[in-house]
Amino acid sequence: MKKPKTTDGLMRHMRDNKNIQISGSKEKIQLRNIGYFHGYKGYNFFFDKSDELVFNNFNELHSLYEFDSELKSLFYKHVMFIETAIKNRMLEIIHSNSGFTLESLFKNSLNNYKKYKPGNKDYKGSLKNTLRLQSEIYDIIHANHASKSFIYHFIYNDRPVPTYAVFELLTLGNLVFITRCLNPSLKVEMLKDLKLYTNAFEKGENILGDLIDILKGLRNAIAHNGTLYDCRFKDSNISKRVSHFINIKTGISDINFNRIVDYLAVIVLICASLSYSKSELKKIVRTFELNAETLRNNLSTSTYHKVLGTDVKRKISDIKYFINNLDNYLNVE
Repeated sequence: MKKPKTTDGLMRHMRDNKNIQISGSKEKIQLRNIGYFHGYKGYNFFFDKSDELVFNNFNELHSLYEFDSELKSLFYKHVMFIETAIKNRMLEIIHSNSGFTLESLFKNSLNNYKKYKPGNKDYKGSLKNTLRLQSEIYDIIHANHASKSFIYHFIYNDRPVPTYAVFELLTLGNLVFITRCLNPSLKVEMLKDLKLYTNAFEKGENILGDLIDILKGLRNAIAHNGTLYDCRFKDSNISKRVSHFINIKTGISDINFNRIVDYLAVIVLICASLSYSKSELKKIVRTFELNAETLRNNLSTSTYHKVLGTDVKRKISDIKYFINNLDNYLNVE
C-alpha cells in the first residue's frame, strides 16, 4: 500500500512537481487548515481538472480559496432569503387558489397538464410530472412523519397534512418541480407578484422555475462547502432563454453562467424583485467588487481573467446601472 505523504512531503511535492513555491510555518498551517485534497486539489483548476490554473506560489492559491470563502459568506444570506421568500409567496398564491388540502392542491393548482389536449405527448409528459411530484410529496411526509413535530401532529390526530406544513420541508429542487406543474395562470401571477413578468418574453411562464433551478446548484454548493468560483456546480442544461430573459429585465448581456459574476446578476435581480432597497443591492455588489479587487492584486492577470472572465468589470458596471435604474427595469412589462 502506498504510504501517504506528510504535510512536509506534500509541500515538497508542490514545489518539485507543481512549481508552486510554498515554505515556512505560516503556509504549512494554511495548507493544513484548507486541506491538501479539499484546498490545493480543489482549487488548482478551473471547472475541469484538465484545465489547470497557473500559480507561482501558494499565496496565490490561498487567495483564490479566501475569495471563494468570501463568496459563500456573501451569497448565503441572500440565497436563503430568496428560497424562503419565493416559497412563502408561492404558498400564499396556492392557498388563495386551492385552500389548504393536498387533494385540492393537485386538483386546482398543480394541473399544468390541462392546458394540453388529453392524450397527446405534451399532455402525457406534463401529467407524468404531476404524478411524480405527488408521489414525492407523500414520500416526504412519510420520511418526516416521526421526526418533524408539525407533521406528526396532524397524523397523530388523524388529520390530513396541510399544504403549508409540507412546504416547510420542500427544497429548491422541489420548488422547481412545482413551478413546472403549476397552473399557467398561477405561474404568471407569481411572476407578476415578483415583478418578473414581461410580455416581451416568449414562454415567460416557465422562467421562474429556470431561475430557481439556477440558484439550486449555487445554494447546495454553499450549504455543502463546495467550490463556487468556477461554477462547477452549474447544471449543464441551463436554457439560453434565461440569458435572454435577464437581458430583457436588467439590460445585462452575455449571461451564460460560466462565471460567478453571472450568479451575482441573478441574485441582484431576484432580491430587487423581493423589494431590497438600492442601498442593500449596492452593498452586495460592492462587497463582491472589493473581493474581486483583492483577488486581482494577488493573481497574475491571465489567471484572474480565467477565474472571473475578461468582462467582469463590464458586467459589474451593468449590474450597477440596473440598480440605479431599478424602477425603469422592474416596472416594464
